[in-house]
Amino acid sequence: MDLSKIARLAATALLLAAPASAWSAEKVILTLNFTPYGLHFGPVMAKEKGLYAKEGLEVEILRGYGSGESVKRAALGTTTFAMADAASVIFGRDKGLGTRQIATILDKSSDAVYYRKAAGIKSPKDLEGKQMGAATAESHLMLWPVFAKKAGVDASKVQFVTMTSPAKIPSLMVGKIDAMMTFVTEEPNIASAGIKANAEWGRFLFADYGVENYSIGLIASDELMKSNPALVKKFVNATMAGYALAIADPEGAANAFVKHFPETTRDMVLAQWKIVSGQLYTDVAKQKGLGYMTEAKMAATIDLIKANSKLEKDIKPADVFTMEFLQPQFPPK
Repeated sequence: MDLSKIARLAATALLLAAPASAWSAEKVILTLNFTPYGLHFGPVMAKEKGLYAKEGLEVEILRGYGSGESVKRAALGTTTFAMADAASVIFGRDKGLGTRQIATILDKSSDAVYYRKAAGIKSPKDLEGKQMGAATAESHLMLWPVFAKKAGVDASKVQFVTMTSPAKIPSLMVGKIDAMMTFVTEEPNIASAGIKANAEWGRFLFADYGVENYSIGLIASDELMKSNPALVKKFVNATMAGYALAIADPEGAANAFVKHFPETTRDMVLAQWKIVSGQLYTDVAKQKGLGYMTEAKMAATIDLIKANSKLEKDIKPADVFTMEFLQPQFPPK
């Protein structure tokens, strides 16, 4: 056998032995539900620690503009995967936007109303006659009628002021609005802004008023799950493995996060992560693995929305979530 043929065979053998990431990385876009913050440690750790690369994935992480927009982009194929809350997936399905959650991230209901104490708000009923800041397509708007009904608030008496998501906290602190809705994971930002503005604030957790539902999770379109199930499986498991690493090493995760998103601050994202991890690593997750969802709880989430909002279609749990792709993921010991 001549030397040139030996060389070609050796090169071929090396190529075949190389990891997939070295020669055929599949480009993937992940659109977040909002601007990058402590909620998003998982995909960053998966990227930083080579979990995506090991699966042959080159993942680009983009900021989001609300769960409603994330659902739309995933359904239309302008993003490969996205993060969105279950309510937005349900309402999207009702409008013909076919996506499903493939793993939950916030297993506990995390929606809350934050308010200025100077506005004279002491109970949810006091929100009547007040101004509530909200961004277009934010997921909290979909659960607002549920919270209002359970908390005894006449929702028609609350005036909504449309603004961008980043403008809500500053507007609240200077009195341009009286209240706002966000996830409890944003509380470190609110506390910091309150100190700077010398403004006192309070909150009403939706869960305290009987609103218990699946919240933010990873989503994929029906079309992608049908056409490329292998990709969905690789992505969801690498991402949830990233969250497992973040639980085991929050300090390292924070370092990786600020490296990828230098506009963030380490202390702030760590404070956010402390809240996130409690919503993520629940008793269910400790038993079944991170991201695990049940048909019963998703059915309850759907029923909660049906009882307070009009849906045109008869949405079933299987229409909005699947456990087909997720494998059990636990923090390393």
